[in-house]
Amino acid sequence: MTLPFRLATSLLMAMPMLVSGAPATAEEFAGAIERAHGIDAWRSHRAVEASIEVIFGGETRLHGVMTFETQSMRVRIDQHSGTRLVFDGDRAWVSPGTADFDSARFHLLTWPYFLAVPFKLRDPGTHIELSGERDLGGVPHPTARLTFDPGVGDAPDDWYLLYRDPGSDLLHAMAYIVTYYGRPAEGEEEVHAIVYDGCVDFEGVTLSTRWRFHDWSEAEGIRGDPIGHVRITRLRFVDPPAGFFDRPADAREDPLPAR
Repeated sequence: MTLPFRLATSLLMAMPMLVSGAPATAEEFAGAIERAHGIDAWRSHRAVEASIEVIFGGETRLHGVMTFETQSMRVRIDQHSGTRLVFDGDRAWVSPGTADFDSARFHLLTWPYFLAVPFKLRDPGTHIELSGERDLGGVPHPTARLTFDPGVGDAPDDWYLLYRDPGSDLLHAMAYIVTYYGRPAEGEEEVHAIVYDGCVDFEGVTLSTRWRFHDWSEAEGIRGDPIGHVRITRLRFVDPPAGFFDRPADAREDPLPAR
């Protein structure tokens, strides 16, 4: 056997390992998820609209139509109850001002982020670090940890652990903590996870329409029965008119909690 032939054979034998192996760097990990979800198509549209229903503890916490920009993340949620929530890019508003709805700013920033997170992995001020393989449903999944610079967003102490599906490269699950209310230590004690199911394709983008929320621990990973659900329907890209994300005339502000 000649040397060139032996070299070519060795390369061919190694190729499956190179193709099927986990991403070698965090950038490759993020890029694989972005491509699988259709980041180029996502960026080509101004805003996305979807019906959303959020259920925790057997109670409906949010039910309506959510519209948000794909880049700047201005958000509007028109609830079926008649209450309107708006994040104008800086401040959160509840309309009418007499509406009994708490934590509007949290809801406005959380659910759009959880839907769009495959496209947010390399935003300014983010850091992603490989975290090895972890089991999900009996299948080892490559994972990576997402963190933020101080001052990024409302809760820069949050972190996310991303589970990349080894077959499709889609984001399959995500563990996370909530420090929005200014208590990082408590957030570390109550870690939860989303399992993303029911992916649909629309206009070149793939997103999950059924989310299950579970408890999560470093030792056990995703565990126990679901503690909450989110259902997404009627996904479509839209071009909202001028003033769509402005403060409603009769609104009250829902400020960031005091730290």
